[in-house]
Amino acid sequence: MTISNANKQTVCDKYRLYLEIIYRFGNKVILMKQLYQYAQMMGIARSFSAFYGSITDLVNADILRKESFNAFGKKTQLQMLVMRKYGIRFLEEKPDSYSVASVKKAIGNERILISIFKNQYILNKVIPRIQKEGMRVTLGSIIDLLERDHSTILYNKNQGLPFLMKMHNEATLQKYLDMLSVEQDIENMQDIKRRMGEGLKKGSKASDGKGRGRLYLPEVSSMNRIDNIAKRSQDLSKEDKIDNYTIDTMLAFNAYVAQIRIDKGQVKITVLIFDIFNRSNVYKVATHIACMYHMFTRFFECQIELKVGVVSIDEFASNHLKSQAESVTIDFVSKERRDSRLSHIFEKWHVNRLMKERIEVHFVDYDITNQFLDGIKHANLVRR
Repeated sequence: MTISNANKQTVCDKYRLYLEIIYRFGNKVILMKQLYQYAQMMGIARSFSAFYGSITDLVNADILRKESFNAFGKKTQLQMLVMRKYGIRFLEEKPDSYSVASVKKAIGNERILISIFKNQYILNKVIPRIQKEGMRVTLGSIIDLLERDHSTILYNKNQGLPFLMKMHNEATLQKYLDMLSVEQDIENMQDIKRRMGEGLKKGSKASDGKGRGRLYLPEVSSMNRIDNIAKRSQDLSKEDKIDNYTIDTMLAFNAYVAQIRIDKGQVKITVLIFDIFNRSNVYKVATHIACMYHMFTRFFECQIELKVGVVSIDEFASNHLKSQAESVTIDFVSKERRDSRLSHIFEKWHVNRLMKERIEVHFVDYDITNQFLDGIKHANLVRR
């Protein structure tokens, strides 16, 4: 049965808030369980039956679709909600469905896992702060707090440029920023975006309008700029990797600025690294943290402090990473015990002892296995 656009419009108007939550906080996908938590905290639904009725209306009107949440190759008992094209078109105020991209059925599960981690942060950390301030929990109050924190939690991959431009124009940060360095990074990222656009145009022309064709661009995007350079030259120096590290590189690693705040003239930055696939090793984590520290010291003229939370799927995974980080290194020649492996890697990436005192790393978890992966049923599968 075909549903008219007029009926779809009516349903979208009625349930706009649900759509905005999914669009803004989940990048168009969200677990139904987490959406219900928002409905409860915002007072949208009086009961689960009322909430489920609203979701059923949206699904029946072809605004949302329900999919089984498949984690690490296994189906869980939970369901995820995915926005269809009309819902995206409605929020983006586009004239027709051809103007928006659809969210394809998940082959992998990176998109929904990122959504789960981001929404756990908002539900567990951001909303309690709003409640503590005595404010009403709304979509606007959540976004406002994240804006005040100068957070990138709501940014997706390849969106580092708008964040950096926003930071550049933020009055509360301007007196602390090295504007020349920030502007140089903005220029470099704009250049990559421009060349990417030119590459797409050439690719479309080469395919005679039948598709995108070949992408004529050495760096496909700033998001994987470092990886592409590394593939061309295995001898690329650490200095080059550090100098080319950007906000997009962070986002590509699922690392997000949680907060930038000024305390007594000192810049204090909190970053979250989401280990969504339970595959990170301490070397990879440490090199990204070192590069982040160098990047932020480029951006700010004053002394900075960097606090990093490495967020794993459960306590087992978190403890495994922590034990790697804290393991003692042994000098190959003298056989003497040295600093922790984390500290040793930092030194290799030009983070000296004084700098290390300004970096704080914590290994934590969001209990994803128990809350969303049917607990012990998936534990062994996840840990392979």
